[in-house]
Amino acid sequence: MLKGTPVEMGYYRFLERHMVPKLVFLRLTPNHISFLGLITSMLAGLAFAYQPFLGGILTLLTGLLDTLDGSLARSLGQSKKFGAFLDSVLDRYTELIIYLGIWCYFYRGGGATPFFSLIILLILFGSLMVSYTRARAEGLGVRCLVGTFQRGERIILIGLAGILNPCLNWLVGAKTGHWTQDLALVAVLLGLAVGTNLTAMWRFLHVLNRLRQ
Repeated sequence: MLKGTPVEMGYYRFLERHMVPKLVFLRLTPNHISFLGLITSMLAGLAFAYQPFLGGILTLLTGLLDTLDGSLARSLGQSKKFGAFLDSVLDRYTELIIYLGIWCYFYRGGGATPFFSLIILLILFGSLMVSYTRARAEGLGVRCLVGTFQRGERIILIGLAGILNPCLNWLVGAKTGHWTQDLALVAVLLGLAVGTNLTAMWRFLHVLNRLRQ
C-alpha cells in the first residue's frame, strides 16, 4: 500500500539524511541492525504479553530498524545476498515473536479462546504466504508488490493497535470480560486475519496471470 508512494520516498529520504550517517559514524553494519531488530522484537513480544502499550512502541521500533538495515546497506554499498537472506529470515521470526506475545496477552486475560487462537493462526499463515508468494515470484523473474497488507503495513497496524488499546479501554471504561475490552487490538487482528490472506491470494492470481502472458 505504501510502496512507491511519496510517503515511502519521504520516509527513506529522512532515514538517509538523518539516521544512516549516525549509524555509519558508530561503525554499525546492516547485519548489526538486523540482529538488533530481532532482539527488539523479542522485547516487543514480551512487552505485549504484559503491557500492549509498550509492546506497540517496541513493535514500531522494530519496523524502523527493519527499514534502517536496508538503507544502511545501500549507503555502504553492502547490498549482498548474505545480508538480504539473513534479513528476510529474521523478519519472519520477528513477526512470529510479536504475534506470540499478543496471544500470551489474551491467554493471561482468559481471552485466548479457540476462535481467537484461530485468528492468530490465520494471521501467521497469511503473513507467511504474503512473503512466500513474493519470494517465489521473484525467483521466477516476476515482480510482485501488489497487495495492501505487506510487512510494513502489518507492523504499523500492530504497533498502533498496541498503543491505542489501553487508551480505548480507558475511554470506553471497558471491564474484564466485556466485549469492549481490547477492542482496538481485536479489530486490528481481525482485519489482519482477513487482509493478509486476501493479499496472498491477490499475489497468487497476479503472478499466475503474469506467467500466462
